[in-house]
Amino acid sequence: MTVTKAFRTVGPAEAIPHEFVVPYYLDDLQRRISVARVDDRFYAFDDLCTCAERACPLSGGLLTGTTLMCQCHGSRFDITTGAVITGPATEALHVHEVQEVDGSVQIRA
Repeated sequence: MTVTKAFRTVGPAEAIPHEFVVPYYLDDLQRRISVARVDDRFYAFDDLCTCAERACPLSGGLLTGTTLMCQCHGSRFDITTGAVITGPATEALHVHEVQEVDGSVQIRA
């Protein structure tokens, strides 16, 4: 039997500027998730880079289109799929479904 996780509201859509990444902490999951807005679409993914032993928040990285570069070691990820574009990271980011409902951003996590 597959358990489907429900969407949860993380914040207002207006709090996420265009071409910007905003981190959220989900207390119950003890997980950081970032939401980015690119070309009026939202993308959600785990905020911590997979390239280092120490946690490095991707929300502090450089977003260019749908490519996000980690500020710690320079790994680049495609935020639409989580795929690694260039390393040193070898593990893809976990991406989450995201939607905007009545001016709020909701993610499935």
